[in-house]
Amino acid sequence: MHVLVVPSWYPTTEAPLDGIYFAEQARCLQSRGMNVGVVYPEHQSLRRCAATTLRRKHCQTEWTTDHGIPTLRRYGWNVWWQAPPGLRCRIRSAVRLARRYAERRGVPDVIHAHSARWAGAAAARMSDALGVPYVLTEHFSGFQRGSILPWRRPLVDRGLRHARGLAAVSTGLKEALTARDGIVSQNVAVHPNPVRASFFTRPPEGRPSSPPFRFVTVAGLNPRKDIGGLLEAFAQAFGASNGASLTIVGEGPRRAALETRARRLGVEDRVAFRGRQGRSGVRKALWNAHAFVLPSRHETFGVALVEAMATGLPVVATRSGGPEDIVTTETGRLVPPDAPAALAEALRSMRMRSGAHDAGRIRAHAVSHYGPAPFVRRRHAFYRRACAA
Repeated sequence: MHVLVVPSWYPTTEAPLDGIYFAEQARCLQSRGMNVGVVYPEHQSLRRCAATTLRRKHCQTEWTTDHGIPTLRRYGWNVWWQAPPGLRCRIRSAVRLARRYAERRGVPDVIHAHSARWAGAAAARMSDALGVPYVLTEHFSGFQRGSILPWRRPLVDRGLRHARGLAAVSTGLKEALTARDGIVSQNVAVHPNPVRASFFTRPPEGRPSSPPFRFVTVAGLNPRKDIGGLLEAFAQAFGASNGASLTIVGEGPRRAALETRARRLGVEDRVAFRGRQGRSGVRKALWNAHAFVLPSRHETFGVALVEAMATGLPVVATRSGGPEDIVTTETGRLVPPDAPAALAEALRSMRMRSGAHDAGRIRAHAVSHYGPAPFVRRRHAFYRRACAA
């Protein structure tokens, strides 16, 4: 099976973790015998790029082997990306890349678009150009938040309605998709993202045995993740007590404001902002914790949750869309979003019941539901159905 992947966002030199899970999924499929390639018209922000980036990436097309996957990129700039001309330009660029990809590596059996944000419409055009079917998996929380801009909707709907197979990464996101005209519920599968179970393992030397009880979160510091609400809940739960600490892994525009908030709440000495970490840094933070917490307002899936569970951590998460599929009474607790008092009670309970959750069972649940084997089985059946339709 030869699969060509077109993602709506993907790792770049400047943002190596953006869409990293798309690259890891492609690598997982490749390791299980599939022939996988990626095309990506990479549009950099002119405001954030360095002078060296401008010299190195000047609208050229380049073959790479990113993450071990044959990848064809065309570099460009986000001049009009928030407007119709820029998006249409990116879609045309993706089609040209697909033609060049096929000339070098052969015509794929199926095209896989990740998100209708723009890659769905590109995959529809690529499908016509190459004469092969395409499927689409949706990951974008904008469907749950109702934030699809009106001028984008025709392109979004084209990608969704012409796909030979549709999937969403959670039941909540599926419900948001099927609320759109022309999208029938029984035609949308739920395909959760996988976890790198061989990397996110239980800590080889065990978890810290001395106090305090250590909570950790891995999230972007933006309003959607509601780290401010987590700080409020942590302060309510533990006050001036030194019995618990909180490590925050992630970066974003709200960091300075959140650090100020921690000081105002009087918990700055028990809250550590670690910034953006690579995969190894994230794993180390999980290994050094006793429980994981994700306070999002909207979450299409919750990759960070299953990574934490794969290391054996119990989790506290909000009912924000994706976590409802993931968290069970055996693996943790769910609370409403935007409810610091309920989150504080869950944090207190998690600390009081330290040791009540079985780390081995938590990991086994994560691997059996989200490990590589079930992921590859779902994905292979998805492609076979599209090719046979």
